[in-house]
Amino acid sequence: MSTTTNSQAAGVPLLEVRNLEVHFPFSHGPFWRRTHGAVRAVDGVSFTLREGETLGLVGESGCGKSTTARACLNLVHPTGGEVLFRGRPIQGFDDRAMLPLRREMQMIFQDPFASLNPRMTVGRIVGEPLVIFSDLSRRDRELEVMRLLELVGLNPRFLNRYPHEFSGGQRQRIGIARALAVGPKVIFCDEPVSALDVSIQAQVVNLLDDLQQQLGLAYVFIAHDLAVVRHICDRVGVMYLGRIVEIGTAEEIYRNPRHPYTQALLSAVPDADPITERKRRRIVLKGEVPSPDRQYPGCPFADRCPIVQDECRRSPPQLEGIAGREDTHRAACYFARENLPTAIV
Repeated sequence: MSTTTNSQAAGVPLLEVRNLEVHFPFSHGPFWRRTHGAVRAVDGVSFTLREGETLGLVGESGCGKSTTARACLNLVHPTGGEVLFRGRPIQGFDDRAMLPLRREMQMIFQDPFASLNPRMTVGRIVGEPLVIFSDLSRRDRELEVMRLLELVGLNPRFLNRYPHEFSGGQRQRIGIARALAVGPKVIFCDEPVSALDVSIQAQVVNLLDDLQQQLGLAYVFIAHDLAVVRHICDRVGVMYLGRIVEIGTAEEIYRNPRHPYTQALLSAVPDADPITERKRRRIVLKGEVPSPDRQYPGCPFADRCPIVQDECRRSPPQLEGIAGREDTHRAACYFARENLPTAIV
């Protein structure tokens, strides 16, 4: 765990996202130059992240998890809202203004092969950030690359090999080493284990956990696998159609989910205990995920929700604290404070 900075001591989060929006305009038909609408990939996301903390973002494919991460890094320009790093707003920064912040915020990508240049050796891939952000000599950069490879569990003598000579798990370790090269405080992990075998997933997750303890890193961990999220995350945000519908500590989300969508997601997680697994009841959602290019007057989950009421279709519910846990657990559901029907819980 890293030493608390002055801003952290004063209560300022390391990263704060306020009502973030990312809309992609589109056009069609003969008048293709005119905008006919927008895909609302991220539609009002808010969360905070503190030093040494891991926040998980989970949800179905296309719900806006990866776009949220890219918008926080200014790889995708937000349409609205604010992103603050150490209390300083960074939205609207151009590449030059973002350059110093690249040392503080890095990303590990989903595909460990597509994110590595096949024409570059491992030494050049991991050492490239050092060329940009440090004034180390060539020999010192090589020594630092070897140290980083060793830190992530790779043989430092591999620095002259190419990405195709490594397995998927080893390539992901190379990506982690590259992200660590500039000494970041926040790393966005965009489904870093989804393309790996199950046994390798555990190794990479344990590596990320160990690095967090050693270096005091903060993670925004994006994943589909809810079992992985439960293992590594301190808090979890559940996203649906570009919005966070429930957020809380990992223990609260898994033990006492209050949004029907969260309950449906958790019901799909298999249990290792065969007796418990036989007793487990799946919640099967009906219908398809609504189109993100439409603006819904009410709750975006209303058409698939098993407990929908007329109120849900009239106006969208806001994230509100659960009774007794207002500061740590919030859900965007009119019935989150109530005892849901036993058929749903």
